[in-house]
Amino acid sequence: MEALTELCDLVAQNPDLLADKLAWICSRCPPSPSPHRASRSQLHALLALARLLSLRPLPPSSSSSSSAPLLDFLRSFPSSALRPSFWPQSFPPGPFLSDLLRFASLAPDLASPLSSFFASTLLSVLDADADADPDPAIARAFLSAVAQNCPPVAPADADRLAARLLDEFSSYSYSYSSDHNASSLQSTPSKGKAKEEDHHREIADDAASEASSLSKGDAGGGANGRRSSVGSGEGSGIGGEGAGECSPAVVRQEVVAFEEEAIEGLERQEMAFRLFGQILDRVGSSIKTEHLERIRELAAKQLKSLPAFLKIRKRDWREQGAQLKARINTKVSCCQAATTVQVKSLLSLDTDGKSSKDALRRTLALLLDAAEACILSSWRKLKICEELFSTLLNGISEITVSRGGQLLRVLLIPLKPLVLTTCAQADMSGNNPGAMFEAVTKLSCEIIEFGWSKDRALVDTFIMGLAACIRERNDYEEQEGKEKQAAPVVQLNLIRLLAELCVSVNKWEVVDMILPLFIENLEEGDASSPGLLRLRLLDAVSRVASLGFEKSYRETVVLMTRSYLDKVKTLGAVESNTIPPEATTERIETLPAGFLLVASHLTSLKLRSDYRHRLLSLCSDVGLAAESQSGRSGADFMGPLLPAVAEICSDFDPSSNVEPSVLKLFRNLWFYIVLFGLAPPIQQNQMPSKFVSTSLNSVGSISAIALQAVVGPYMWNSQWAVAVQRIAQGTPPLVVSSVKWLEDELELNALHNPGSRQGSGNEKAAVAQRAALSAALGGRVEEDRVSDIGQEADVRESVLSAHACFLIKNMSQKDEHVRDITVNLLTQLKERFPQ
Repeated sequence: MEALTELCDLVAQNPDLLADKLAWICSRCPPSPSPHRASRSQLHALLALARLLSLRPLPPSSSSSSSAPLLDFLRSFPSSALRPSFWPQSFPPGPFLSDLLRFASLAPDLASPLSSFFASTLLSVLDADADADPDPAIARAFLSAVAQNCPPVAPADADRLAARLLDEFSSYSYSYSSDHNASSLQSTPSKGKAKEEDHHREIADDAASEASSLSKGDAGGGANGRRSSVGSGEGSGIGGEGAGECSPAVVRQEVVAFEEEAIEGLERQEMAFRLFGQILDRVGSSIKTEHLERIRELAAKQLKSLPAFLKIRKRDWREQGAQLKARINTKVSCCQAATTVQVKSLLSLDTDGKSSKDALRRTLALLLDAAEACILSSWRKLKICEELFSTLLNGISEITVSRGGQLLRVLLIPLKPLVLTTCAQADMSGNNPGAMFEAVTKLSCEIIEFGWSKDRALVDTFIMGLAACIRERNDYEEQEGKEKQAAPVVQLNLIRLLAELCVSVNKWEVVDMILPLFIENLEEGDASSPGLLRLRLLDAVSRVASLGFEKSYRETVVLMTRSYLDKVKTLGAVESNTIPPEATTERIETLPAGFLLVASHLTSLKLRSDYRHRLLSLCSDVGLAAESQSGRSGADFMGPLLPAVAEICSDFDPSSNVEPSVLKLFRNLWFYIVLFGLAPPIQQNQMPSKFVSTSLNSVGSISAIALQAVVGPYMWNSQWAVAVQRIAQGTPPLVVSSVKWLEDELELNALHNPGSRQGSGNEKAAVAQRAALSAALGGRVEEDRVSDIGQEADVRESVLSAHACFLIKNMSQKDEHVRDITVNLLTQLKERFPQ
């Protein structure tokens, strides 16, 4: 099969090969009429033909004959391919049919001929599946493939298909009723449209009442307005453990009712929902209104049963093990299919009708209730539950957008508690927030972007309401047990969500609403002291600063640089064993990562220049502070900043005119790189892959660092060595004339003078430090000699080369006296200009 696939791709790219290869592939397909048993090679050829037809339109002269084998196979499928004997041994029909129909639905040449008969094929397979003859597994594999990729059908066949699909629900119809105390399922026919609409209105009224109470009781934007949702505990037991639990008798009644639903019936309903959705996509405008209303009623019944189903805990089910897992997966999959067809059928309604708007409002309430049930369920970690949650939220977004802003207020009032409920889950507080968190973040971003031009005041209120929740202080003394941990989790995840909003929406107005609350909390609130809340906020503000809005950028960078310098100074005043671990994480991970993020994403030349100056100034301040602290290595403080410095210098032109203040900062940076042993070693030994934080207790140990920086191995994070090399590439000439030294005389003396405060304690260490700097700069700069870079240096090198060549040539003179003079002069030249 791989060879045929490569052949199809080759033919698609080379039209000259089409006629010959197409005929060869067709000759290998099953003949017409279909044989009693098809071979593997025939089925592979049929799949290759479908793939080729999907990749490239055929010439009109050959399209009918070339597509005949595929059309004959699909036309005769009910009579021939439903028999197990048709398929080769150990050949799974499911993947083959899925790929075949996917390619067929994409082939433009097949649209017209397929639409003329495919509805009949589909109806025949549905009848064969219902009769369980001859093999229901093959029929279901075919229906599953159609549910994923339905080929074209004729509009005239739409009602016939819709009516047949609705018949699938007749044997499994049930009604669901709910109040505050009980819910039940019975295997009885539907009670009619009037009762259905009354129940929908009841859901809408309940949702509106709950939203109203939330808006009144949560006027300050609090996270505790929906206590049953937000403060519902931790771990995987949130569903059913919090407020709103039913009595054991009611739970047992619900378990019995749900277990009476046959899994096979749920599977057939799911298949019918998905097929109906495909028909809606193809010929939805041709389906009768009564058929659309009926499918919406059936879909709504499944969705109304979902909250009661999902809140039942594992231990309450009579079924266990694989049987329970199959029931959960099948029920949730069925509800996911019901959600899709419900939304599609609603969007096909008249956009201006009052009944249409009412139906959309009721459905929004229904989908929001189902989404909350997913997030509170003990099954929420299952992939199928995450997929259902995403489908529900996508449906909510589509419905809201479809009516131009008329439903914004209906959605945004209950959306805030749903967001907070999602953020309250303890299992989302790690680095990977989870699919449900990503889905609710995506929905929030879509609604804000959509509503920005529709109802700006309403959108602003929604954003401010969420942002205000991070400043709330929870009364931990009044909370017991796991509730003490719930509020911080809400804040941590809400901060992540708000940062995502800023990045996704990318509007300075949104940033100006959210960032001041972040900074206020960092400077004056709970996040002013080390902790997880501070780490999350620092990560968030760095993401906001990276957007490049000047006001927010400057406020954030000032806060971050001040925070880093304060941490360096604090380390010199306290013992290391008294420093909270979060403070260490902030200094060596969170802030350096934030600096690097901003450096990587800033695009404004003005802001990049400003940020370069700020980072270089920070390095100078950090180096000076580290020098004043005896017993510590400045590499711990300077090293984490180097990747960000390298990134912000990556687009800096070292040959341009550099301001003296910037040149001074570069010189300071290189001085501290050498002093702290951060330069790459001359001997390239193996570098450690992880960060090593070392505190040194004596001046002699600093001498050891200087020596090791020359001979290796590199004792710090390998990323720092790479950063130093990148910085060297963007460093301007540190000596700008033949009469100026590389560094200030004080710094130069510190390197030379073994007895100075900044010196390393012995001449050998001083030599090693000078060699390390020379190695880092590629050997272009010597501490002991005047050095030039640029045109003057080129002239000097040319003169030196000419003299050296002349002397070398004269070393072969016969006159011994000439040879002696030549050797003497060449030796002096080498000593004076070793390069």
